[in-house]
Amino acid sequence: MTHRDRQGRQIELTEWADLFDDLAYRIVAEDQVEGVRIRTVWEGIDELPGAMFATGVLPQGEVRWSNERADARTEAEAMEQHRKVVQGVRRRSGSIR
Repeated sequence: MTHRDRQGRQIELTEWADLFDDLAYRIVAEDQVEGVRIRTVWEGIDELPGAMFATGVLPQGEVRWSNERADARTEAEAMEQHRKVVQGVRRRSGSIR
């Protein structure tokens, strides 16, 4: 298994573990739409079925995140993935901002 930082550089497992524990480092983007929190995070695992970045949703009142997308390989792709999930949540909620 290969571990990478947010810029895609290969890193050792111990460095990955330190970064993974740092929530400020892991969160790439976060939004809230009609009571649904959308968060995209760095996972740092460069091997399928692992993911470099994943986007999940947490509806208000729920305690467990639902993984919406986990196919971004770069931070730029992760931002686009996040934008698309936010748009999807807005469409489903009827919010057109």
